Amino acid sequence: MALNRETTAKIKELLGQNPRGLNITEIVRSIKMNRNTAGRYLENLMVSGQVEMRQFGMAKIYRLAQRVPLSAMLSISSELIILLDNSMRVIYANEPMLKFLDTRHQDLYGKNIEYTPLVVVFDDAYDKLAKKIRAGLKGTEWKGEVWIKDKAVIFSCRIAPAVFEEGQRGVSVILEDVTVQKQAEQKILESERQFRLLAENSLDMIHRHTPDDVCIYISPASKTILGYDPDELIGHPVFEVLHSDDAHIVPEYKSRLNQKNHTAKISYRVRHRDGHYVWLESVLRAIFDEKTGEFVEIYGVTRDITDQKKAEEALRESEDRYRKLVEISPDAVILHREGKIVYMNPAALDLIGVSHPDKIIGKNILDLIHPDFRDTVRVNIQKDLRGDITPPIELHMLRADGASVIVEGRGVRTLINGIPAVQVSIRDITERKRAEEALHESEEKYRTLVERANDGICVIQDGIIKFCNRRITEFWGGTVDEALGRNFADFIHPDSLPDIIERYNRRMRGEFPPPIYEATLMRKDGSRFYAELNAGIISYDGKPADYIIIRDINERKRASEALRQSEGKLHAMLQSITDHMCMMDEDLTIIWANNTAKQYFGKDIVGRKCYEVFHRRQHPCEPYPCLTLRAFQDGKMHRHETTVTDREGKTRFFDCTANVALRDDRGRPTAVLEISRDITESKQR
Repeated sequence: MALNRETTAKIKELLGQNPRGLNITEIVRSIKMNRNTAGRYLENLMVSGQVEMRQFGMAKIYRLAQRVPLSAMLSISSELIILLDNSMRVIYANEPMLKFLDTRHQDLYGKNIEYTPLVVVFDDAYDKLAKKIRAGLKGTEWKGEVWIKDKAVIFSCRIAPAVFEEGQRGVSVILEDVTVQKQAEQKILESERQFRLLAENSLDMIHRHTPDDVCIYISPASKTILGYDPDELIGHPVFEVLHSDDAHIVPEYKSRLNQKNHTAKISYRVRHRDGHYVWLESVLRAIFDEKTGEFVEIYGVTRDITDQKKAEEALRESEDRYRKLVEISPDAVILHREGKIVYMNPAALDLIGVSHPDKIIGKNILDLIHPDFRDTVRVNIQKDLRGDITPPIELHMLRADGASVIVEGRGVRTLINGIPAVQVSIRDITERKRAEEALHESEEKYRTLVERANDGICVIQDGIIKFCNRRITEFWGGTVDEALGRNFADFIHPDSLPDIIERYNRRMRGEFPPPIYEATLMRKDGSRFYAELNAGIISYDGKPADYIIIRDINERKRASEALRQSEGKLHAMLQSITDHMCMMDEDLTIIWANNTAKQYFGKDIVGRKCYEVFHRRQHPCEPYPCLTLRAFQDGKMHRHETTVTDREGKTRFFDCTANVALRDDRGRPTAVLEISRDITESKQR
């Protein structure tokens, strides 16, 4: 299709006015034409290199290409580059290529490649190169290695179809000298054998990757930690499944690695094969070439710290929620321990009439109480410290200026640095109208918060749904209007209905069953929905009501089930191995054995000493220390042949390997796995 210059200019002008790009719908809306015509114009502009396209999800975004002259880009490259037209004539060669061929521009340009020095220089490799060039002219890209024997040079070669100015088609040949790199790789390969022996039995995931983060080795622990077999990860970027929020970690840790500082320790999240994310902690060590100082490789030891992170995050979130709740609370909150004030939130400072906590912290809590009420407060403090539930009481408090205010408050027992203390929540009810206005504003903020919450929130009164946010309808599958006024039992799966009703009735009676628990709910279509409920009593329209926060835990359930199945598969795999496998502690007591070992030595071997089971002795094997004890002492793998007396009193020959299986948090061995193979028949031949 011939391009209409005026239409082409309009498209380019429109894209120039929108540097972030436009989709085809926006283009045809601005330039009156149909989508098919616009598509053909855009395709021609992309072929000629004037427009480029980026895809975001299902959307294709077009924008002007930011091009620089081809010769300017290629001239600064250290690689050997030659460009050929569709007749295999040379149309460009950069200086490194001319120097390697020992020729000049005028002796090369315009000639068919078969009549250039390239044929002689590449010698045996030329036929292979020419074949790949012809395939490239037909649209097939190739990447591989070319070995120039006479010059003892190895090139990494890339041949790719190309489109030049005005849509002219041809092929580009790019050669990169990788001789030194190949030699370095050979040295690395020589060290891998010993490395693998240490890595294969580690519970931690041991891996090696290039400076570009491409994985070249990963130990079998990847299956346990990430769900992937090693072969599925080797050859891929080691951080390919990195959580997007942790993408900054990779350049940060690399910036810390140099010849003076070889190691870095990082924590990050990666996507498990089944889709969930796990927290990992890696200790990484940079390897530099001893002669050139070149950064050639990274060794890493990685362990799963998901449970640790969950615990830390749960604690942090809990503390953060408590701190924010208290700080923004419109009610005064006072903490006192052993009769002394240790904390007051801003509302409490305002209630007492002081500008700074230092003016009140450390004072006796009873100094703030009107003398007429101090005896009552003393009694309530003792009840609070015992853990009794005390009802709210009204009393008079004294402000810093001596004025009296009427408040309603109650205390609850808590701990501060392990010492019992009392947290008191106080509300000023002196000016009821002001309190009602503040309550109205608070309810508006609360309603906004509830409607925007990620969790479902509902209020149940007399067994009927009185209020629910929109998130509830997403869980359930109906509308808010359909949910309101229905019996709450309609939303509960029969499996959980008795327990939920019992908890609801207890709360309505003023009891305090555990507020957070898991339950199975029921969607409108009757399907199950797993949720975590957080329930408590509130006052709604002047009457007690049940306030429930509903959190979707379906993903958590699926992840737990996947973990259970994974552990079951691992157990089945270990139990199906035909070699005898036993794990011993430092006292040489057998703490685990697979079915093969139990069938051979007896089902009761767990809990007995290994030398009693295997050798029918009352003391460790000679020479001392034995294979297992040596593994405990130096943490290394040991192997030797030994004899074992079976249950019939016959002597059998075994090939035994002992290696550390478990370590404590300081890295000291706590269990050794011994794998024994019966080689009696081969010995007797």
